[in-house]
Amino acid sequence: MMRILSRAIILLTAGLLACEQTEQYEPKPTVVAIIGRDAIDVEAYTKMATKLLASSHRGKDPANLDTKRQLLNAMIDRQLLVMEGQRRKLAASSRIVAALEQLRSKLVWRALFNAVSVDAGIDTSGIQTFALEGGFTEEVLLQHAMLTNEADAWSVLEALAAGEPLDVLAVERSIHHETGHLGGYFSYMSVSQVLPEVREQLLSLEPGQTYPEPLTSRYGVHVFRLVDRRPADIASRWDVVLKEFRVRERTRVFEAFADSLAKANGLVCAPLAGDRPASDPLCTWASGQLLSSDIDLAAAEADPQSWLHKKARDRLVVEEAKRRGMDRQPGVRDQVNALREEMMIDSLRRVVVGRIEVSDAEKRAYYEEHPELYGPRPTVRVDEVLVADLTLAQRLRGQAEAGVPIDSLARAHSIREVTKKRGGSMWLVTRDNPLLGDLAPLALDSEVGALLGPLEVPGGYSVLRIAEKSQTPARPYEAVERNIEVILRLSAEHQRMDSLLVQLRGDFADEIVVHEDALGSVLTAWGAREDDARN
Repeated sequence: MMRILSRAIILLTAGLLACEQTEQYEPKPTVVAIIGRDAIDVEAYTKMATKLLASSHRGKDPANLDTKRQLLNAMIDRQLLVMEGQRRKLAASSRIVAALEQLRSKLVWRALFNAVSVDAGIDTSGIQTFALEGGFTEEVLLQHAMLTNEADAWSVLEALAAGEPLDVLAVERSIHHETGHLGGYFSYMSVSQVLPEVREQLLSLEPGQTYPEPLTSRYGVHVFRLVDRRPADIASRWDVVLKEFRVRERTRVFEAFADSLAKANGLVCAPLAGDRPASDPLCTWASGQLLSSDIDLAAAEADPQSWLHKKARDRLVVEEAKRRGMDRQPGVRDQVNALREEMMIDSLRRVVVGRIEVSDAEKRAYYEEHPELYGPRPTVRVDEVLVADLTLAQRLRGQAEAGVPIDSLARAHSIREVTKKRGGSMWLVTRDNPLLGDLAPLALDSEVGALLGPLEVPGGYSVLRIAEKSQTPARPYEAVERNIEVILRLSAEHQRMDSLLVQLRGDFADEIVVHEDALGSVLTAWGAREDDARN
């Protein structure tokens, strides 16, 4: 969120500095731009630029003045949308008001939790038992494809039974963006990190087995394979175990505090039976009540009465936090203001964009104009060994030339955990893979048997051999029609929002001031920061 500075204070400070300047000292510019009543100072610019350079402006050179200007324009555009939302009084909508109160309640609840349980978990005498019972002593390597529904999951299981590799099926069908393009592989994780809803089923498998039925998690429907199990190196993960132990202990202390608060305030909940009017109080305490209209009774858990009591107790905790002034803490106010701005921008986008219809002719034209996306595509299986050191990679290349199989080298030396156990084997379909760099397009364009590398890729140096190539068939229009419609709709949305921003640039032109000297001075230490992060 932007650092809010008074324009009058900024100008007054600048005047005073001008009066008091000396030959020995010239202060660095601190304000990059002023938009209306708000300002972007160097600290705020750097913070927002860091986010943009990691997302929409990834790959841009932060030392380049044009890049700095592009980043600033993105920040100005965002603030202009906020100003337009304020001009239209969008924050007054009941949806935004309710969302802000919900966030404020969540934040003050957390602030009181931290204040009450700050010292819990310092005594770690029971941590060894906790680590054993919590699943921290064993790690698993999982592979999966996440699908939209059970029918799609059964289709993947049938394809597996017919001999198709899960690596390829995950790339082609999985909707899990983080692992789909990697053949469905997670990194090794402790048993404690496996989703509770599928943990028992997966731990019933032997390494190499695929669970025979689709498994449903909070994220979707999966086809899971247990690739490997191994003892965990507790020493290297002790900080994680300690953190989880403290979470449990802090929760225990806070639960006791919340129960004592409920008792002190006389919290009482009526039995849940039959339909109740919206104005009927379900729970009462000394300073308030919980009405039927305040909660969704359909969301009640297995024990509705305990669930209701906890809801009322949470409301009482929020009241106590506000009584202590925690809603006025800067961290709480800043997050509430940030959400207000984001929701105003979203509401403005909905109004401006409206309903967009995409015709079948437009979708078919896009399909025919992009054969590189929907036509036949090559797929390739490579055996790869990834190492961190160039000298070692060159030595391994020499061994491969002398006839040592890549899969043996991978099992002994590779640092790519998800492929090491199977000799560095992986299937590649997409050319643009940020985790593999130039490896994917080079492999897709090479012939079977070719030995490539050392190739510098994210994470180190790769030596690989092309093991197998095939051609994926063209994707029929009916299979990608919905995807194309989304692409065209988003393009139309961007055009309408761009038109609005052109208008706002004109409307607020007199309220936008850019300090070029300050803009030129930002991000000067970016290269050193990136080097530190890599080291």
